[in-house]
Amino acid sequence: MNDGFQVLLELGAVNEHNGLTRLGEQMARLPIDPKIARILLAAKKHDCMSEILVIASALSIQDPRERPLEARNAAAKAHERFTDKQSDFLAYLNIWDSFQRERDKGLSNKQLVQWCRQYFLSHLRMREWRELHHQLAQTAIEMGLTTKEAAFRRPPEVKQLTSSESQGDQDLSAKLKQKQLDKKQHRAQVRAAKEAGYEQIHRALLTGLIANVGMKSPDGNDYTGARGSRFHLFPASTLFKAKPKWVMAAELVETTKLYARDVAAIQPEWIEQEAPHLVRYHYFEPHWEQKRGEVVASERVTLYGLTVLPRRPVSYGKIAPEEAREIFIRSALVAQECDLKADFFAHNKKLIKEITELEHKSRRQDVLVDDEALFAFYNERLPDFYTADAVSGSLHTESSLRSKRLPENSQQTTPSPAGAGWGEGKTIAAQTNFSATSASPLPNPLPQEREQSTAASTVSGSLHNVGYVAQATHADSKDTDNRVREPSSHTLQNVSDDPKPKKQPAPPKGRLKPLPLADIRTFQAWLKTAERDNPRLLFLSRDDLMQHAAAHITEEQFPKHWQTADGKFKLSYRFEPHHPLDGVTLTLPLTVLNRISPAALEWLVPGMIREKIQLQIKALPKKVRRICVPVPEFITQFLSQNPDRNAPILPQLAQAIAKTAGDIRILEQINQDEWAAFRLPEHCYFNLRIIDDGGQELAMGRDLIQIQQQLGKAAATTFRDNTQEFERNNVTAWDIGTLPESIKFARGEQQLTGYLGLQKEKDGRIALRLFDTSAAAEQAHRLGVIELMKLQLKEQVKDLNKGIQGFTQAAMLLKHINADTLRDDLTQAVCDRAFIGEDELPRNEKAFKEQIKRARSRLPAVKEALSRYLQETAAAYAELNGKLGKHPLTHLLRQRLQTLLAAGFATRTPWAQWPRLPIYLKAMTLRLEKYSSNPARDAAREADIQELEQMWQEKTDGLVKQGLPVSDDLAAFKWMIEELRVSLFAQELKTPYPVSVKRLGKVWEGLK
Repeated sequence: MNDGFQVLLELGAVNEHNGLTRLGEQMARLPIDPKIARILLAAKKHDCMSEILVIASALSIQDPRERPLEARNAAAKAHERFTDKQSDFLAYLNIWDSFQRERDKGLSNKQLVQWCRQYFLSHLRMREWRELHHQLAQTAIEMGLTTKEAAFRRPPEVKQLTSSESQGDQDLSAKLKQKQLDKKQHRAQVRAAKEAGYEQIHRALLTGLIANVGMKSPDGNDYTGARGSRFHLFPASTLFKAKPKWVMAAELVETTKLYARDVAAIQPEWIEQEAPHLVRYHYFEPHWEQKRGEVVASERVTLYGLTVLPRRPVSYGKIAPEEAREIFIRSALVAQECDLKADFFAHNKKLIKEITELEHKSRRQDVLVDDEALFAFYNERLPDFYTADAVSGSLHTESSLRSKRLPENSQQTTPSPAGAGWGEGKTIAAQTNFSATSASPLPNPLPQEREQSTAASTVSGSLHNVGYVAQATHADSKDTDNRVREPSSHTLQNVSDDPKPKKQPAPPKGRLKPLPLADIRTFQAWLKTAERDNPRLLFLSRDDLMQHAAAHITEEQFPKHWQTADGKFKLSYRFEPHHPLDGVTLTLPLTVLNRISPAALEWLVPGMIREKIQLQIKALPKKVRRICVPVPEFITQFLSQNPDRNAPILPQLAQAIAKTAGDIRILEQINQDEWAAFRLPEHCYFNLRIIDDGGQELAMGRDLIQIQQQLGKAAATTFRDNTQEFERNNVTAWDIGTLPESIKFARGEQQLTGYLGLQKEKDGRIALRLFDTSAAAEQAHRLGVIELMKLQLKEQVKDLNKGIQGFTQAAMLLKHINADTLRDDLTQAVCDRAFIGEDELPRNEKAFKEQIKRARSRLPAVKEALSRYLQETAAAYAELNGKLGKHPLTHLLRQRLQTLLAAGFATRTPWAQWPRLPIYLKAMTLRLEKYSSNPARDAAREADIQELEQMWQEKTDGLVKQGLPVSDDLAAFKWMIEELRVSLFAQELKTPYPVSVKRLGKVWEGLK
């Protein structure tokens, strides 16, 4: 009995209380299986009664096809003419149509029997089929399901294959190809004629066979059916090899396995549309969809455990209006994830951004109130849902705005309009003493299942033009609990302690339709009405958003721009440890990259320097750190003394510590190199963002030197873009007027400073160029002036190129350098000393002419002096080279010779160092002689020198990579190292000034 009622419930014949429905009354009038009866009733809806009458009567008798064991293959081949690739049900239509055509030919009963035998059909069953079909058709006509003309199927005409009209003009090969195309087209026409009503027929069949649907298992060839059953397709089915994803079967028969017989391919969407009372709807992942402008959830449709539709987006406001409203407030309003065009939204967004910037600057997350307070603000002011007047279209608040204070433990009940489908009323637990900053959560557990009536679904669906429209059950069947909302993490939160908004008057009952407040369109419609009474209803204030005043975060402490001589550049702040932008970011145009001082960047901004200095003090040894206690007061005193903010911090900080201790010896206890190498947190360094003229980011990092090495040359080149009015090519005489040391020009919105100077181009010509730094301009201008003076002193330079006294002998001794290369190098060295020397570089025509006069008078003396220095150097080199051999220092000293006397040494050697070159070579010779007495001491001294030399080389290489000139002080340090070698290895040769490892270390600190 229970199984029978379950089948009738599946067919919609009874309701959940086993009461007969109107559909069941109609089915009871049909003297056939209830499933077949249900199919016939569905056939009227889908306008396929004639086809269904044939198939239904066939399913009610034994299969008319015979399959004798001794002629199984012959029978299978004979039955092939009736098969359909997608459906076994359509095979019955094909058998019926074929038999009917034979009857229409006027064949005798004997001939029909013979035809049935030919195609392995039972003539007796065919007659039984026809008789049952006639009875069903008469019953359907009597019940008004169809007319007499539409009840009896006439077999469709079989179109004959016609050959192409142009076939006669084709050759044999073309005729064959055309014949194949004609056959293919004919088959397509026949197939289209058969399948014209495929969906209508099988949707009607599905209503009665709903329990026999199945989905193919992804990991096998079997099918998963209703309530977890598993079955296989019967091998005789035409779909056995194709195995479509979804099938329905006329019956499930268990032999060795559970087999599905008489199957057809179906679309899963048909199941929901034909049996809405059986499917269940599951909702999961509710979220705010910004593009759609509403709260949506994913909907899964199931039938007896089978997933009919795995996922589709639906409007969540109609499923769970309270939860959808909360998601809307949290995402669209609190998180501002929408493009709402409203004054309050723009105002609140700007205010929150300003306060968020205060948090980033102060590096504390205690200024802006948390999201719960913002949620409480909106939650108090927004209604649960609003109602639209169906007649006039005016809007009214369905529920009153949330009360600020109600008696403790009391409840507020909001009546729901008749027919709304959300129950008799809505209860909200009231709260007392709400706070915008600390609110305890209000429990609002969501049920796992929600009953939703057909009427409510229809009303709600008609009101909302976007979203999911609920599927209604049959008009006479009672609604079942077929919608399941899966657990969600969203719960209703407290309201804030804000002034109670004005309560809107309740509209007349009977004319109002409730709409959930879960999308932008509904919200805007409500807002338009709400703002008539209170235009600033949803406007936040600074007091609402700030937990404390944050008075210390001022423009002076955290400026918006970083000011330099080239203008001001944007600063942005972010408080997010381990994020690439944590701290303060300085955005710099590429054009000013080479002009930024690393020392100035060390000072960050006033509001952040105290923390940095405190961390630097913490990195000192304990005995030094004690001097700074209490650290905050020491930092205040240090900063009050106005330290040089264009100089490095650490040397000044060390001096302040020594001054506080009253003992200068404290400086000896501070290892400046280790102190500088201590890595502070990333936010203690400027984050540099380099952009081009179009605002595109080229590089970003916290190491200025590294970025300058990477982009320094590009910066120098970019600096000169669009500055052609200041430059000239192919300068052959001083006709360029007076060169100012610097010029200011506009580059977009920037006011830049450039430096003019002559430059020797790669092709040997002289050009007037603009440089981004004064050092680069001075270095290029010196070489450019010398080349221009060569053009004016052609005869003198020509004589100079013939060689200087003793050149041939020196060239033979310095045979590792090409003779022509050495001659050109010496010529350039003489010109540099004679033409410029220590004089100031000329910057106008008068100074240039005076310099030429001085050059003429100096040239002979300089030439003679260089000749003498060259001969002494070559002799010292020959002596040293003769003693090198298998000595342990040979490799090291050859490297030193390569450094001192490599090709181009003449121009690289300052004039003051020429007399010292022979001394350096003699010092190497004496070192060879002394080595054997104490090799360990020699190695220790060399290690000290190598450390200094390595620091100098790294610094120099970095400048070269940036395209920046090496300063005079840095170049002089290299020669100090040479004098240190003399002092350590050949003290008897003496040095022009005192040198030691310690002295050079102090000099290096000053250079850094």
